[in-house]
Amino acid sequence: MADHPTLGDFILGFEGLAIMRAWTVDPEGVKARVRSIVEMTSRLDEEPWSSPEVVGEKTVTDGYAEWASVYDAPDNPVLLAEEPVVREMVARYPAGDALDAACGTGRHAEHLAAAGHRVVGVDATPEMLERARAKAPGARFETGDLTALPLPDGEVHRAVCSFALTHCADLGPPVGELARVVRPGGRVVVSDAHPFSVILGAQARYRPIDAERGFVRNHVHLASDYIAAFQAAGLDVVRCLEPLWSEREIATFPFADDFPDMLETAVKGMPIVIVWELEKRG
Repeated sequence: MADHPTLGDFILGFEGLAIMRAWTVDPEGVKARVRSIVEMTSRLDEEPWSSPEVVGEKTVTDGYAEWASVYDAPDNPVLLAEEPVVREMVARYPAGDALDAACGTGRHAEHLAAAGHRVVGVDATPEMLERARAKAPGARFETGDLTALPLPDGEVHRAVCSFALTHCADLGPPVGELARVVRPGGRVVVSDAHPFSVILGAQARYRPIDAERGFVRNHVHLASDYIAAFQAAGLDVVRCLEPLWSEREIATFPFADDFPDMLETAVKGMPIVIVWELEKRG
């Protein structure tokens, strides 16, 4: 276990980020954080700081199969930040044919179906689809990949794709598929881990019940990369929103009560997710 990143390593990383953000505006706070780092390094072999924070990388299907049982837990900060934004966007759309691409546990499919949409959900992970079918029994769910969606051209009026493109090394094929299955004039809503967070090392970390922590890799896609892929696929940007880390998301960290000032200095006000609203050209 010693070769795996530990909770202590994770906290030291936040301390370093807090120092960089306060470097010129709070010199006294910076010195206090340096002292905290020195003190923490003497305790890295002690519990709970020595416990592994991430054990191993998993493929998308293997990782999400393990993650399925706890994915909708209320302590997932990216879901807390993303869900209200996506729901506000789709609430303005009249009922029609809708796709939840890489639907996972079906949280967006369930919301779309409740709003009167005729929903099809597609995901590559059977364990996720099992939960989606239970959550949205009125929707149709199919096994499929983002790069080869099992739908005809122009099948739906709108599509939602949540926290999936970040796992794709190349944005072109999945964005092209989203555009292909949407009718001209239709809308696509894409949410992802914010590229700024991914640049800082944010991966899709999870901890199954009674199992070791794992992660699915996030690839860095800058806003310009998304825009280039959207334009090539015939999708025009309507809106781009970037929810920020707030007290609510920070409170989900299991050690938030022990290091409230550190976390607030390190991440509060930084973008946590990015949400795109797109329109397919006619």
